[in-house]
Amino acid sequence: MRTLLTAIALFASIATTAPAFAETSSASAHDHNAMMSMPMDHSSMNHGTQPTSAATVYHGTGVVKAWSNTSVTFAHQPIPALNWPAMTMRFGLSAYKGSPLSVGQTVNFTFIQSASGYDLISASAN
Repeated sequence: MRTLLTAIALFASIATTAPAFAETSSASAHDHNAMMSMPMDHSSMNHGTQPTSAATVYHGTGVVKAWSNTSVTFAHQPIPALNWPAMTMRFGLSAYKGSPLSVGQTVNFTFIQSASGYDLISASAN
């Protein structure tokens, strides 16, 4: 008898809240769709390339292929933390405080992901 009363109470509870839930769910879907077309103001967000405690620092080893005032190109070994195979790619220098590297030099380096791509943090001769 007690089980029957519990089942009836549970059924009554579900029957009275289900219509309200359906109305809320339907309205939420429409509101979400409306939000997708709204412009977003990101002007107050910090999009700098300086590492922060929240930025993940990645490590790699590679050969310097090119150096300019704004970027360095490495032919680097695989970077398991990002599931990257060996490849040649460019890294920004906006966060790098070291000295220029020589083309052909093998280095260990660290970098972060930024709003503009990937930025070199440090490099040392291998």
